Amino acid sequence: MDFNNKKVVITGGSMGIGLELAKQLLDKGARVLVCARNQQTLEMAKVENPDIHTFPCDVTQLDQVKILLEECCEVLGGVDVLINNAAIYRRFNFLDDYPIEKQIEEVDINLIGLIHVTNVFLKELLKSDGPVLVNLTSPAAIVPLTTAPAYSAVKAAVSSYTTSLRFQLRDTKAKVVLLCPPAVDTRMNEDNPGVEAQRLMSKKKFVSIAIKELSKDKEEILVSPINMFKQIHRFAPGVAFRMLNKK
Repeated sequence: MDFNNKKVVITGGSMGIGLELAKQLLDKGARVLVCARNQQTLEMAKVENPDIHTFPCDVTQLDQVKILLEECCEVLGGVDVLINNAAIYRRFNFLDDYPIEKQIEEVDINLIGLIHVTNVFLKELLKSDGPVLVNLTSPAAIVPLTTAPAYSAVKAAVSSYTTSLRFQLRDTKAKVVLLCPPAVDTRMNEDNPGVEAQRLMSKKKFVSIAIKELSKDKEEILVSPINMFKQIHRFAPGVAFRMLNKK
């Protein structure tokens, strides 16, 4: 895939992996629009990267997603690549009376929001000569991270949803890609007791690898060491569980 002049939309793109994807795709010649629900981070992203188009959107709100599509068609002239990156991550213990509302919010943003964006954008995306839809998942979709029950559950659901979507679109031109990062140096991993800071992959390195693999038209991208982790889970699920759930 050549990203030059491609029209790219990235949800949750005002910071972290989403913003780094936007930066590197711009360098490849793409035209990029990022959305996020936080107006302040969007404004900061725009100041630091003037060529990025930004638009406020809460993906859990279907009406806002429909307006986002209208904006993309007006500003970009359509959509060639859709990257569902918007997500939140929370650790909690059921014995601590953790609010159910916060658990539902994770489901709404990480899964329902992705479903909203996918369904609203699909017809427009399929008009492209080379449509690509990328959903970000997590190692927690392979083995649940027990400190993040809701996050693990919805990422497993995203993986399953992506497989079904790919199968249903098999007779179209669309490429449906599942992208699984390792632990990356984003705010999501700050103060995470299960992640050692020195083992975090930089956003720049991860995105560079991801874009390179996307250029090869792969359907599933497991950035190392996740490919090895998946193989360990296949043959020794108990070992994989203990690897992800160290005390």
